[in-house]
Amino acid sequence: MINPILVAMMIMSVFLIFWSIFLILTVQNLRKIDQIPLDTKKKMKYQPLVSIIIPTRNEADRIENCIKTLKKQTYQKLEIIIVDDSTDNTIEIIKKLIGGDKRFKIIKQNKLPKGWVGKSYALQQASKLATGEWILFLDADIALHPTTVENALYYAVEHKSDLLSLIPRLICKTFWEKVIQPIVGGLILLVCPPFLANDPKSKIAFAMGPFILIKKKVFDKVGGYSTIRDKITDDVELARIVKKSGFKITLINGQDALYLRMYRNFKDLWMGWSKNIFLGFTYLYNINSRILRVLIAIGGALAIFTLISLPFFIALTSGIGVLLGFTNLLSLFIFSFFAWTAATIMQMYLYKIYKAYPKYSVASFLGGLIVTVIFLSSAAKVLTRKGVVWKGRLYYNKTPLVEKQ
Repeated sequence: MINPILVAMMIMSVFLIFWSIFLILTVQNLRKIDQIPLDTKKKMKYQPLVSIIIPTRNEADRIENCIKTLKKQTYQKLEIIIVDDSTDNTIEIIKKLIGGDKRFKIIKQNKLPKGWVGKSYALQQASKLATGEWILFLDADIALHPTTVENALYYAVEHKSDLLSLIPRLICKTFWEKVIQPIVGGLILLVCPPFLANDPKSKIAFAMGPFILIKKKVFDKVGGYSTIRDKITDDVELARIVKKSGFKITLINGQDALYLRMYRNFKDLWMGWSKNIFLGFTYLYNINSRILRVLIAIGGALAIFTLISLPFFIALTSGIGVLLGFTNLLSLFIFSFFAWTAATIMQMYLYKIYKAYPKYSVASFLGGLIVTVIFLSSAAKVLTRKGVVWKGRLYYNKTPLVEKQ
C-alpha cells in the first residue's frame, strides 16, 4: 500500500532539487549573456538614422514615461513614429508631451484588415514610413535610461547583430504585480534560456517585445510582420523568422537600461497573461498538435502548482493536522516546512538577481496558485476558441475575431 506521507515527502525532495537546479541555471544563464553598458566612452564614427516605432492603443495612463525618456536620449539621430488606434485621449496626451520636438510623427492606424493582429498591423504600417537604417520597436509602457538607444545600437553594430532585444526590469507597484510578475518572468527565462536564443546552432528564438532593434533591410527581407500577421506572440515569431532566415539575433540583459510596467491591476494581469502565456509556450516550441496542447495544458499547470505552491499548502495542512492531534503528520510538517523555507530563500536570491522585489517571494505560493489558474484559463480559451478580450479586441488562438468599441 502506498504511504501518502512518503509520497508527499518525495514530492518535497523533487521540489528542493528543482529550485536548486533552477537557481544554478539562472545564475549561469545570466552570466552567459552580456549586459548592456549604461555609459561608454566609445562613440560610433558613423551614426545611422534609427526609426523608432511605438504602437499605441488606449495608453493614456502609460505613455508619459516612454515619451519623456525618449526625448532625453543621448543619441539624437532619431525619427519617432507613433501609430495610434486609441478610443481614449491618448493622442491629446502624446501631443502635449511631444511639444515642438520635430523628430516625432503621429499617424492614425488604418482599419484593421481581416487576419491581422492589431499590434502587428500597426508596426507593419509604420515600418513602411521608416527611413532609418535601423528600426527600433518599443512598447508604450516602457521607460529608457538616457543612453539606452545609443548603447544598444553600438552593441548591435559591434557584435554584428541583425536583431537585438533587451531583457527589461519589471516595475511593479501593486501587491498583485509584485507577487505574480516575477513568477511569470522566471518561467519565461526558464523555458527560453537567453543563451540558447543567442546560439545560432539552437532552434530556440526569442525576443522581448518592449525593445526590438532590427536592421531595416533584414526586417524587409524576412517580410516583416506581414509574414506573422495572425500571431499574438509577435516578438517570438519575429525572432524566429529572422533566425530561421540565417540572420543573427541577440538577447542581452537590459535591466538597468529598460524599465517595463506591463500591467497595473489584477484584472489587467489576468487578461494580459491569459492572452499569451499558453500560446507563447506552444509557439516557442512550434507545438501545433491539439493532443499535445491538451497534455501541455494539464502538465504545465500541474508543474507550476507543484513546484511553486504545493509545498506551502502541504506544510499548512499538515501543521493544522498536528495541532488537531494527528502526531503522525509531524515529520511531514517539519520536512515540508523546511522545503518551503529553503525554496523561499532561494527564490529571494533569484528575485534579487531579477531585481524583482525579493521580500515578496514569501508570497510566491499565492502567486504560483494564481499563475497556475491563469495558465489553465489561457489554455482553455485557446483550445475551446472562446477567446480573450484585450484593449477592446476579442482574440482567439491566433487572430482577433471582434473589435468592441
